[in-house]
Amino acid sequence: MRELIHNRTVIAYSISLGLMLGLTSSLTAAADTPRTSDELAVATAAIDTARSSGAAELAPLELSLAREKLERAERLASAGNKTEARLLAEEANVDAQAARSKSGAIRANRSLNEVQASMRALQEELNRGASISPAGASGTGR
Repeated sequence: MRELIHNRTVIAYSISLGLMLGLTSSLTAAADTPRTSDELAVATAAIDTARSSGAAELAPLELSLAREKLERAERLASAGNKTEARLLAEEANVDAQAARSKSGAIRANRSLNEVQASMRALQEELNRGASISPAGASGTGR
């Protein structure tokens, strides 16, 4: 009788342990999925932001690299390879941020060049004005 109770206890313990392990792995997989989808969403948003900042024209290589990595990450996620998908999504995010930064730097450099050109033009105007002789200016008042 004791042996029967012991066997039932061992079986119940084994079943509950199996259920706990199954539940734990299910929860881990469920927790993994939102993290992966979050990373994919962040990368997608970063690419959209980079595109709207002019990266398609000013940093096309970086933006293209980000898009390619995001597409590969999406394929990996669909195939169930969540860890690699997350890593590629993070890389896509970084590449998109680099594209946005590069396009911003190019725009800032262009603005700087425009301001410097305006300053040179103003300096030339000032130099021309200073070269007018005072005698010529006072000679008109006779």
